[in-house]
Amino acid sequence: MTASENEHRLCVRGQQAGDLASMSGWLGQTGVAPDLGGGEGEWLILADAASGAPLACARLVEQLGMRTPRFSYHVGRVVHAAAELGLFRTQTTLLLGNDHSGESELADLACAPGLPAEVQTAYLTRLIEAALQRIQAQAPRFGERLIVELAGPLDERGQAPFWQGLGLHFYAGDRQAAQAKFGDAWRSHLAALLPRQTLYLSFLSEAAQTAMGQVGAAGQSAAKALAACGFASSQHVRVDDGGPVWELRLPPKSEISR
Repeated sequence: MTASENEHRLCVRGQQAGDLASMSGWLGQTGVAPDLGGGEGEWLILADAASGAPLACARLVEQLGMRTPRFSYHVGRVVHAAAELGLFRTQTTLLLGNDHSGESELADLACAPGLPAEVQTAYLTRLIEAALQRIQAQAPRFGERLIVELAGPLDERGQAPFWQGLGLHFYAGDRQAAQAKFGDAWRSHLAALLPRQTLYLSFLSEAAQTAMGQVGAAGQSAAKALAACGFASSQHVRVDDGGPVWELRLPPKSEISR
């Protein structure tokens, strides 16, 4: 049965008792801002209208970074030029910062395992649209942008090339174990160890350079749904695995209130 044939059997609702237990197996495999510590925000659940069983989920955070700073790398560019020598070279740069503080976030966008890719994309699109409707109805609570962090790619050993090329030099522990232990605060703990100076991407390994800003396999269905809803690159990447941070500029509150 296709997603369109299932459409009349679905409903978007809030969190109910037992939902998180039912979804616990999804949240470590979402490809979208995993927060195993529970996290703040409002859960939106796409459920079977008859049985109430969760089929997909998302967590809408009003304003991120207000309690614990949220760090990311801004992806920029510098030019080194010497006209008299005929030299002109551009370099991609990474600069650690808190550029998305106060913005809103769509986290833990995930589907029940085993669904066909096209069904996952359709379900996640419906959840994203529901989140945007929720924001439109309560605009003063939210920021100017809605962001989504997509996990970066893994190699054949299950390691993140970007992490191997950068983060591992500053934290030698197990990245995934630290994420599971500290949840959303992991980014802040890691950022305290990372350099504050501008980094040149060319200093990293070729594998790390290639992986930066790419969406991992687990997040492909979410990426298609987000792109269909107007999300695009924010020129930022995650500090641990280099996955992209996508954003959607929300309508000005003055327009919504008209």
